[in-house]
Amino acid sequence: MNNSEGVTRVKGTTLGVVMVCQYTHINNSRSLWQGDHPLDNNTAILLAEIIVVFIIFGFAFILLRPLRQPKIIIQIVAGIIMGPSLLNQSKVYEATLFPPGARYVLVTFAEFGVMFHLFILGLQIDTSLVKSIGRKAVVIALTGNIIPLVFGTVVYKIVQRANPLEHAVILLALITTNALTPFIDITSLLYEMNILNSEIGRFSASISFVSDACGWFLAFIVRNTGAALKYSPTEPLSLIAIVVSYYCSILFLMRPLVIWIVSFTPKNRPIEENQFIAILCIVLVNAIFAEYIGEHARFGAFVLGLALPNGTTLGAIITQKLEVICTGLLLPIFCAISGLKVQISSIVNMTTAKIELIIFAGYFGKFIGTILPSIYFKIPFKESLTLTLIMCCKGIMEIAVYGALYDTQIIAIQTYTLLIFNMIMATGLATIFIRHLYDPSTRYMVNTRRTITNSTQNSGLRMLVCIHSDENVSSFTNLIEVSNPTKENPIFVCVLQLVEITGRATSILVKLDKQNNLLASNLDYSGQISNAFDHYENYSEGSVKIQNFKAIAPCASMHDDICTLAVDQKTSIIIVPFHKTWAIDGTAEANIPFLRTVNKNVLKKAPCSIGVLVDRGKIGGNLSILTGNSSYLIAMLFIGGADDREALAYSIHMAGHPNVSLTVVQLIASGYNTSSYQNNPDKEAMDELWASINGNQKIKHEEESVRHGADTTLVIQKMANNFDLVIVGRYHEPHSPVTLGLIEWSECPELGVLGDMLASSSFRFSVLVVQHNNPE
Repeated sequence: MNNSEGVTRVKGTTLGVVMVCQYTHINNSRSLWQGDHPLDNNTAILLAEIIVVFIIFGFAFILLRPLRQPKIIIQIVAGIIMGPSLLNQSKVYEATLFPPGARYVLVTFAEFGVMFHLFILGLQIDTSLVKSIGRKAVVIALTGNIIPLVFGTVVYKIVQRANPLEHAVILLALITTNALTPFIDITSLLYEMNILNSEIGRFSASISFVSDACGWFLAFIVRNTGAALKYSPTEPLSLIAIVVSYYCSILFLMRPLVIWIVSFTPKNRPIEENQFIAILCIVLVNAIFAEYIGEHARFGAFVLGLALPNGTTLGAIITQKLEVICTGLLLPIFCAISGLKVQISSIVNMTTAKIELIIFAGYFGKFIGTILPSIYFKIPFKESLTLTLIMCCKGIMEIAVYGALYDTQIIAIQTYTLLIFNMIMATGLATIFIRHLYDPSTRYMVNTRRTITNSTQNSGLRMLVCIHSDENVSSFTNLIEVSNPTKENPIFVCVLQLVEITGRATSILVKLDKQNNLLASNLDYSGQISNAFDHYENYSEGSVKIQNFKAIAPCASMHDDICTLAVDQKTSIIIVPFHKTWAIDGTAEANIPFLRTVNKNVLKKAPCSIGVLVDRGKIGGNLSILTGNSSYLIAMLFIGGADDREALAYSIHMAGHPNVSLTVVQLIASGYNTSSYQNNPDKEAMDELWASINGNQKIKHEEESVRHGADTTLVIQKMANNFDLVIVGRYHEPHSPVTLGLIEWSECPELGVLGDMLASSSFRFSVLVVQHNNPE
């Protein structure tokens, strides 16, 4: 109809919301100086809406921060605050910020973010790991899908007899949706809670993968069955043919095209801008095809990402370029819009309780369907409960489904509001209980921790070395060789390659086995790192036994994989690389914040001793002890304490190598009372040193008397060009005269006072900072 202002208004197909035929000038502002209002054009309104979304999101974050809620819950709550339940009750607010038509510009803007977000997630998933899903995961996933379907249907039948509700197909669709557990939602939640690479996290991801696959298959069957009943029995055949053709085009046309585009990129170089734009265009074309055949553009983008190879050249670069904009900016807007539609006033009537009962039956069925088989498989009750709560959580996929059903008027605003509220309550409460129930570090935070000091000589030294890049290989093989492996007392080495997940894909901790074709083909076993250590094992002729592992995990929880592997392999010491590297001229070449975060976490929670290796092999010292018969010179700085005793024990172990010479420099404070020294553990450590020196010309002991930190610095400076490696303990008494005044200049406090000084200065020798873990 026409209003008094001459603007034609028509009813849209979405929610009955008034759509407005707008004048063309709404896209172009003539500025404030010519009399235009700042919010009279679409661009200004869109910018204002985005700003308000993030302001309200910040407020909701502060409000819910004590509860440590997932971001998606906070974003939905922000949308509810902005919606008709609160702020949007103001007519001025609604007319200014969300006039008719303007909201749809914001929705379209956010849809692009969701589509590319799902494309990124699909790109990061290694589909070959489907083969590693076990029988337990399949059984729990199936029971977790079937039982909520049964519970929801039974409750619906009971309620329907008492008082007919909405159309049966609609509520059954909701029951089916709530019964499923989308893989994307679970991995996103696990990533945010820093348990993606935990034992429960990986098991949950496997279960949700099976559940998601069942869900898409069920949706495919239901859709085509509905078409057969509505039109003709032969109608689904044409639909199936079109859908199959679409998926074939992804596998045999779009996938090879993207690989061909990426093939022009030089090795170890990022893709060019033109190649990146071409890939984005392919994603958009794929989305158009998906919409045309009835598959949503978001799902089409996810499938395309799933089909592409997830190597470092393609996956990491696209994630790096898109994640901030899509996941950081546009995805929160999409979640806020879902809350913006909620109307609390719509659930204040008699039918609310009946619909709520049906929704609750689905959640209760999911709980029962997950916890019972978990207990049957003898999973501890605490972990079974944690797993069940994870499976009951909802996320972005449910929001998208609820929104699609509401936007097409399949469900009413009352049902939509109840679904969103149940999602907030279930996911919000579940995350609180999960954080309280489950701590992955309890598995490796044991009372008795292995160290070099208490390991028996007959068992051989067991090491876990963590590798970030192939540049670490030479320094670590050198360190292993210096550690004195022999055929009588071989060294058992676990080599763990660290790869950071930047998104919310599945994490991996796996042994790289030559005989395992799956891992060899998909986890890059033939890479330089694994080959180099295999070659070194062959060179050692039985004195070194090496097992290669690979961990792909988020930075914040990478230490869980390291510590878990250390416990499983019963290692005595973990060696991690320092986060800085140096060029051949002695200048800092790279700074890797990811490694520094991992190192800090491992130092806090390591189940055994740990060493941080500061490698300066490029700029000074002996490049490799593996070549020639030249002597490798090691110095050990001893002040006292558990860390120094562990460092001394490791140094003495190294001194058994025929090419290693060890000098122990003991720093003693001037005026030190030696009587208090005679009966403490430091005395026992020095006695062991003297026993090793007896008759051994390669081990020397020197005492240096120092008054304060400045004297200590002078002693260390004298060593500058005389050694290849300096070993030092991490922790020393903060009030010791030996380190007095040094702590004020600390750049890397995680290395301790002396370790930080040795790593930060321009010395040309490598440094190994050792920490001993005492049982608490």
